[in-house]
Amino acid sequence: MPLLTPHTQTAILFGCGAMMLSFSAHHMARNPELETPLNPLGINRSPYGEVIAMAAQGPIDTYFHNGSGHEHDHEHHCDHECKDGCVHGEASARVKPQAALPDRLRGFIESLAAASTARNNPRPVTSAHQFYMRRKTEDKLRFAYNLDPAHYGNYNSYHLFLTESHFGTRRTLTPTAIKLAKETIDYCLAQKDDPRPSLTAAAAASNILELMINNVRSTNPQFSTDHLNEALAVLDHCLARHQEISAQWQATGNWSRLSPFRIREAQERLYFISKVRDAEEKAIRLLEQQSRPFQAIQASTPINSADQ
Repeated sequence: MPLLTPHTQTAILFGCGAMMLSFSAHHMARNPELETPLNPLGINRSPYGEVIAMAAQGPIDTYFHNGSGHEHDHEHHCDHECKDGCVHGEASARVKPQAALPDRLRGFIESLAAASTARNNPRPVTSAHQFYMRRKTEDKLRFAYNLDPAHYGNYNSYHLFLTESHFGTRRTLTPTAIKLAKETIDYCLAQKDDPRPSLTAAAAASNILELMINNVRSTNPQFSTDHLNEALAVLDHCLARHQEISAQWQATGNWSRLSPFRIREAQERLYFISKVRDAEEKAIRLLEQQSRPFQAIQASTPINSADQ
């Protein structure tokens, strides 16, 4: 009997594997432990996941701007939402070639980077294409968020897609967005060796407070000013946690191990969240003042007007 060639042996092994998979597929599908989202190799919420989440910003940025139908200048450094709706967070902080490179080589590398994402279709972007690109952006943001919920840019961009109908492609109710923000807060506050996740938790608490304030201002409010004050207390707790861990980093010299850009980035985020926090507190106090006259009228109204 002639010996089987290596290619034949490989084909037989693949065939046996396919047969075994076909027999066990229905059992795997019914296994509750294998329900999505899966976490292959434990990548999600691991140090490797954090690196992949940062690397995912480039494709997310490309998908968003190709779907928005306009050219965007990425030479500026932007760690917040741009005025034109850019949600790429830190993705604009592109790593530029070293200054030691010759000018011609540096220009050639920059032209290659621009050509890789340049739009060369003379026809305008259709609404269906824009919807498709926004859907792909939303999917990638959800993927990046699962990799690292503490990533400030990815979380806030994902929250924007969930709450703004002109960005997101799936209708998401306020309780769903609040649930995501609470999960983000719980995860970030559990990180006790880095002050930056606390800023993400503070941003999530601020997002919850904003959603609640908008709900209270609606015709059918589901929250009261007491709920708003509780959410404000959570926001203050997140900021206090950031200040506490930041002071520890300052004492141990960990801040000096970061680049000046990352340090400035954390400072700008703290400043921005603090300003938003103060504005939200003023909105709460205004809502409390508006509700007091109504409460006073209710208190002065007799329970049974027939006794008058």
